[in-house]
Amino acid sequence: MSAATQPNVYTLAEAAQLLKVRESWLERQAAARRIPFTMLAGSYRFTGDHLVQIVRMHEKKPAAETWPPAERGRPRAIPGSPSPMDGVTPLRARARIRQPSRT
Repeated sequence: MSAATQPNVYTLAEAAQLLKVRESWLERQAAARRIPFTMLAGSYRFTGDHLVQIVRMHEKKPAAETWPPAERGRPRAIPGSPSPMDGVTPLRARARIRQPSRT
C-alpha cells in the first residue's frame, strides 16, 4: 500500500476536535449508527470521507424564498369571489354592565 492510498484515520478525540463537537456527542451518534464510522480494535475511528459525510448530513440549506413575500394576517378578498365569511353574521360588541365594587 502506498502513502497515497492509505487513508487518514482519526480517533474519536481527534475527529471531535476537527468537527468542533464534544466527544460524547460524536460517540453517541456513532453508537446509534446515525453517522458513518469504522470500528477498529473495538474503538470508533473516522476517515476524512466520514468527516465530510457527517458535515454534509447536518448541513442546513436556506428555505426557498417565494416572490412576492407572503403577507401576514388575513388574506384580502378578491372582488367578486366568494368569501369564507359569506352567510355568517359577525358578532357585535355589547356594552359592559358595571358591577358594584367590593369593599
